[in-house]
Amino acid sequence: MERLTSADEARDALAAMTAAKRQLADIAQCPPWRHAAFAGLEAALVVSPALPGLSRAVVFLAVMIGIALLIRSDRKRLGVFINGYRRGRTRIVTSVLLGAVVAMLLASMWASHEAGLPQVSVALGVLTFILCWIGSVKWQRVFVAEMTGA
Repeated sequence: MERLTSADEARDALAAMTAAKRQLADIAQCPPWRHAAFAGLEAALVVSPALPGLSRAVVFLAVMIGIALLIRSDRKRLGVFINGYRRGRTRIVTSVLLGAVVAMLLASMWASHEAGLPQVSVALGVLTFILCWIGSVKWQRVFVAEMTGA
């Protein structure tokens, strides 16, 4: 019977970890609809201040349900949900994207409620969609690079 040394065990553990990261990078490839769905939900949130009365709350609820459905879809499709707030370089992408969406939402609220320009909220929603699609694709690329060591 072969006795493993701690160096052998460490090498085997490192090889297993590297293989697991590679496998995670391989399954983390999202189809274009996934990026579009995320971007659409964020855009809807930014446009919502331009909507009248109770419809703002309905859109907010729809966005929350949409996020839950995306998480469920990821778990079903990939077997896991990869949190966007994980540490590493992906957190930088997430933070920039979050800051941009919050800024767009605040600008949308100001435009719709203070300035009386709901059409600005719609324009900000379109911009949010574009930024979030690009940000989602960028996040995926950074994640795969982190997992593969590229």
